[in-house]
Amino acid sequence: MGDEMILAGKPKSQFYKLPFDKSTRTLRLNVLESHTELRAGNRPYYMVEKKVLSFKKGILTIRVKLENEPPVKVYLKVEYDHLLVSCNIDTDENYLGRYAYRTLRAMLWNEFHDFEKYYWPECFNEATGKTKYLQVICDRYGVDIRLKKEFKGFFRPDDYFLHISERKVLERKCANDGLATLNQNYLIGYCLANTDPVRFHSNHYPFLIPYSFTFNADNKTVKSFTGFLFEEDDSFEQSELSENQTKLNSICYQMKKIAKIQFTEYGDSDKRSVEIDDLNFSNKRKIFELFNKALPILSREPSTHYLFTYGMRNIQKRPMKKDMQVARFSGEVPRLNFLLSDKGDYYELKLRLKVKEKVLHFSEDRIAMFFICSSANPTVWYLLECETDSRVVLFFGRKNFKIQIPKGYYKEHFEAYIDEIKKQYELEIK
Repeated sequence: MGDEMILAGKPKSQFYKLPFDKSTRTLRLNVLESHTELRAGNRPYYMVEKKVLSFKKGILTIRVKLENEPPVKVYLKVEYDHLLVSCNIDTDENYLGRYAYRTLRAMLWNEFHDFEKYYWPECFNEATGKTKYLQVICDRYGVDIRLKKEFKGFFRPDDYFLHISERKVLERKCANDGLATLNQNYLIGYCLANTDPVRFHSNHYPFLIPYSFTFNADNKTVKSFTGFLFEEDDSFEQSELSENQTKLNSICYQMKKIAKIQFTEYGDSDKRSVEIDDLNFSNKRKIFELFNKALPILSREPSTHYLFTYGMRNIQKRPMKKDMQVARFSGEVPRLNFLLSDKGDYYELKLRLKVKEKVLHFSEDRIAMFFICSSANPTVWYLLECETDSRVVLFFGRKNFKIQIPKGYYKEHFEAYIDEIKKQYELEIK
């Protein structure tokens, strides 16, 4: 009994427990009212004044004032599958008091309330009450709880984690050494057109698009880009193109036809939504296959660039020089590599890449779904081994390529994901 956790001055066992919906932190009104005969009347939310005082050691302390009554304190603690609630008046493990009930009833104005924002297990030092993971701000507007920048990938029980399916690696032809020779009369280069896949303007998958350009007097640097080449108005004589350029242009045109992402419209049926999802996934897979086919040729092209488009509609006849970034496409195969490190009271899972057995770190702002760059050389692009790898990179990229898991629930809630990773990727443990 002496080792029992003390919350807000009383043993944890003396808090009242209210169960959540399974695998959520959602409390429903019918559950709350099944635990008490108290009722709040027709307008329960207008008759309760609430002010958040603090969020310490995972306990939300709220000052509550009912009409014509002195203020009291109500304490809430979010656990994995239930809510602990108490107050400084009468609520205990066997009785849900009036102040605690009225506070929760006011929060459940929509007949349910999601307490996920207050669920931070293993985040607070029990002795000092401090947290290395969170930034907590309490002011007149309430409480703002957010992860510190270095813990952007913090994992809580039941947080989403990517299911890593079996990897289907396509055969990739080796590229010949050296760069191809440019036809000085018909200068053609190739651009990787990309946009952010998680923003509102993400209306296309990455694809290649050929362009024409002119050289400066040094015959090395681009003077100006004279235009993108589109299949419908390709002005270049086929006889002036090399065999590889003809093949590459054909691949570019195939990509562009299927690069646009389709979206559902208001009123679309569930069946139509499924059809659109299937079409997008199919087109994404085909584009990756076309990139795999194009890479041995693309990696030998002497003039290649990268363009962040902000959407298909922004691809105009003539590219703007300030937007075109010099790029080189490597024929080397990057392999994903995971590192699991012991950081004291938590583990950290980090995603890295390996090229020629050398471990590299990702350039966080140089990811184009199937293509990645290293922070050591962000102008060199590598095509991932398979489509599954692109989903892994996208998932970890949103978390700064590292995930932190407190040891208190690692084995129960995360170790199975590590076992899944080991089946498909190289995992180092430090």
